[in-house]
Amino acid sequence: MTTHQYINSSSSFRLVYFLVIGSLVVWSAEGGYRKEQARDRIVKLPGQPRNVKFSQYSGYITVEAKAGRALFYWLTEAPAKCRPEKKPLVLWLNGGPGCSSIAYGASEEVGPFRVREDGKSLRLNPYAWNQAEDAYTFLMKWLERFPNYKHRPFYIAGESYAGHYIPELSQVIVHRNEGVKNPVLNFKGFLVSPNSLNMPYINFITLIPSFTFL
Repeated sequence: MTTHQYINSSSSFRLVYFLVIGSLVVWSAEGGYRKEQARDRIVKLPGQPRNVKFSQYSGYITVEAKAGRALFYWLTEAPAKCRPEKKPLVLWLNGGPGCSSIAYGASEEVGPFRVREDGKSLRLNPYAWNQAEDAYTFLMKWLERFPNYKHRPFYIAGESYAGHYIPELSQVIVHRNEGVKNPVLNFKGFLVSPNSLNMPYINFITLIPSFTFL
């Protein structure tokens, strides 16, 4: 899953928070989030190859309605043969600052597709990974839209400048989960490479291979 900030959004989404009181309410809540999932489902991307065997979703999650602030996501599930309902959830964030997690992370690095040389069609990526407050709010609201991902092992991954804000988001999640026996956001850890946590000291060795390409 990847995110990109969207400013001055004129639309907002109604997220369903039904209290579980009887079967009628349970049915209503389930119908609500399934409708939102269906609305976000990607049937086919432009230029997408035919042999795609995994589900995709994308859309906006409002994190601050008054300011018109929302986050965009693109979810690519694991292929059906890999039992996606059993797989952990990974949030990928690019660095920069300012690098798009869609244009770079999803389209050129760990995502399921690569753009062909003609710029009009896609090909499958054989190495795809699917075989701080605003971000936290986004995650919790996203889980209301996709409750089937609640309680799954959750990781945050990214690169470069993401080494600054991934630990901050991780800390927020850890603090919010304190004292919770079965947290909805079942955070297990984060991965950052090459990182910006403390470049001159703890990351020097990991950057040596990169120097050979300069």
